[in-house]
Amino acid sequence: CGMDHKPASIIIPNFNGALILENNLPSVVAAARAYDAEVEIIVVDDASSDRSVAMVTEMFPQVTLVRHDVNRGFAETVHSGVDAAVHDILIFLNSDVRPHANFMAPLIRTLMSRQDIFSVSPLVYDPEGRPQNVSWNLYTFVRGTVKSTEWDMSTVEERIAAGRRLKSLFASGGSVALKKVMFLELGGFLPVYKPFYSEDMDLCTRAWMRGWQTLLEPRSQVVHDHVGTIKRHFHAKKIRITRLRNRHYYMWLYCSPRRLFLSHAPWTILRLFLRLLRLDVTLPIALIISLAHLKPIMALRSQIQQQQPFKPLEQILREIESE
Repeated sequence: CGMDHKPASIIIPNFNGALILENNLPSVVAAARAYDAEVEIIVVDDASSDRSVAMVTEMFPQVTLVRHDVNRGFAETVHSGVDAAVHDILIFLNSDVRPHANFMAPLIRTLMSRQDIFSVSPLVYDPEGRPQNVSWNLYTFVRGTVKSTEWDMSTVEERIAAGRRLKSLFASGGSVALKKVMFLELGGFLPVYKPFYSEDMDLCTRAWMRGWQTLLEPRSQVVHDHVGTIKRHFHAKKIRITRLRNRHYYMWLYCSPRRLFLSHAPWTILRLFLRLLRLDVTLPIALIISLAHLKPIMALRSQIQQQQPFKPLEQILREIESE
């Protein structure tokens, strides 16, 4: 096997997504067939009550099915897939992602091109053919928090022409290739973010602390339909509160104390005041929940600091920007 033709395990978490899987698994099977090495496809069913299990068993007998008896959420569903995977290269795909037929070879070639690469993101398109910002996560500090920077394909082409790698803060957990040994060494996704959001950002941040890079590989392409599990099963307000809560956790875990006290805290207080004026209670609720868990978050922060050389988020973002 060449560098870009290593065996791989594709892991697809599923919860009540029978129809979505039925639409998208044929593309995954076609991509596995087009790839010039062994590929196993694992669907991890997180205790679905729809016909997911029967549909996969009947229509896709080549797919390995792992089943949860009780619903455990995104991170644990992926972890069950990792435990079942026989290969050293893992590809995580959401059920609402349709890979292009030849997406695997360039993704894996880039992943295996250097020992210090942890994960690689494909170029993610929406159904209308527009590149999605989440393909390449360039973040900066804005008003006390981190915000993703907009980019377009001309920036991607300029960087490639200049011989620069397309470094990214994180690869979306919905479409990423990564090295199993590194994923396990990092301890996988942290349970603190349950039920969803920020696990992938957190994981790759811890990888960057060890000097393990995340890159974008634009020659590998997928389409993301955005009809996934979260929006179908959770109220919009609950989703917003969870997103805000997890963003606080992330900032508290990885920013320098100076950044937290001089920038993050004052801006959070101002934001809270402005939201209350608009009678928007999502941020106040998220903040109350976050502060109630401040002690375990701080304990987790010191645990992370002991597990690897700790770099504050500011330093990681500077390293991603530099080449």
